[in-house]
Amino acid sequence: MSSVDLRAAKRRHPATTDARRRHPTSTSTSTVATPQRPPRSAAPTTPAPRPRRSRWARRGRTRLEVVVDAPIRPPQYWTILGSVTALCLVGLLFVLSASAVLATHKLDSSWHWFIRQAFFVSLGAVGMFVAARIDYRWWVRHSQWALLVAIGMLFLVLLPTSLRHEVNGSARWLGPEFAAIQPSEIAKLAMILWLAGLLSRRVRQIRDPRQTIVPAFAVLGLVGGLIIAEPDLGTVILISLVTFTMLAVAGVRLDRLTLFALPALAIGAVLSMWGYRRARMLAFLDPWAHATRAGLQTLQSQVGIASGGWLGVGLGNGRSKWGFLPEAHTDFIFSVIGEELGLLGCLVVIGLFLALVTAGISAGRRAGDMSGMLLAIGISVWIGLQAMINISVTVGLLPNKGITLPFVSYGGSSLTMTMVAAGILLNIARQPGTRRPRRAAPRP
Repeated sequence: MSSVDLRAAKRRHPATTDARRRHPTSTSTSTVATPQRPPRSAAPTTPAPRPRRSRWARRGRTRLEVVVDAPIRPPQYWTILGSVTALCLVGLLFVLSASAVLATHKLDSSWHWFIRQAFFVSLGAVGMFVAARIDYRWWVRHSQWALLVAIGMLFLVLLPTSLRHEVNGSARWLGPEFAAIQPSEIAKLAMILWLAGLLSRRVRQIRDPRQTIVPAFAVLGLVGGLIIAEPDLGTVILISLVTFTMLAVAGVRLDRLTLFALPALAIGAVLSMWGYRRARMLAFLDPWAHATRAGLQTLQSQVGIASGGWLGVGLGNGRSKWGFLPEAHTDFIFSVIGEELGLLGCLVVIGLFLALVTAGISAGRRAGDMSGMLLAIGISVWIGLQAMINISVTVGLLPNKGITLPFVSYGGSSLTMTMVAAGILLNIARQPGTRRPRRAAPRP
């Protein structure tokens, strides 16, 4: 039945007829033809034109849509980015301050190491930007190739070839002096990537030591043995601590992990009392008895920090860099910061590292999968432990290990690889909506 028939039936209904008799209208009683809708076959009427919006209204609406649709970076992302940027700027400033005297004396140019450090910061910034744009799962999927490249370079640095470059009796670099690469720095990141992939793939067998602890310690023993042969015990200790932390966070049983860790600690204790490391250990126990040899750096570093007081002697006015403190722009740059900026400057640098590590661990906790969580925690622990070891050596709480201060000390491979790791950390932090639901509490 059409709509026209429905209206006609409604007019003929008794209730409608009685209502018209009680309330007559001004029209005549004759039936008035009601307007009907055009048939369906007729062409539809043209709709009225919509009022045209002004170009300012259209532009404002477009801007609003862009802002709403743009991804919102979490606070962890900006904290990591800001901390890394601030630490790199501090490093540039104090590499110039700590190396100007030595560069003028040796190279007739006070800007030599500053220019090289600026180049390494630029190279690391490019690497950090690229790593932040690549999904971290891609790094985990290709981690075995990165580990193979790192192991191959560690083998190559031990061979007596023209590619090997020695500094202070240690063969840790490949290539010429102006473009030397330190394979142990690549091995740090490669080990973390490979271990994150291994533990995330074997999450169901995480309690089985044959599936987790045994392969992890086998690779750690291979990488650590090659690095010790350079020799470089401090880097091996750092990689071992990061490996233990990642295994514990993944859920490996601590009693079984302790059984495997005790032999490693015994081997490390024996190696620490062998060769030049024995002199460093004795100098750590009694630095004044070795004030002119192995204890010289520790004593001069402590003198520099003590001279700074609360607010320091002023930027560029430090005296320890005038030949008193060896390697002032590399391993002991924190002493120059303490002398020129005082305790306040030291606390600012430590606060930047704490903010970076805290934001990295927080980004790992909100990661969507186990590989992201382990990767973020591994990188954060690596940076935090390396900074803690360097600062502890500077103030005399640990024996000298030859480990740089991340993002601050002068160095090419160390700075570049640490900034690439920070880029991976930024990619993990920028992943939207990745918080995992908590497990429901068991019913009583």
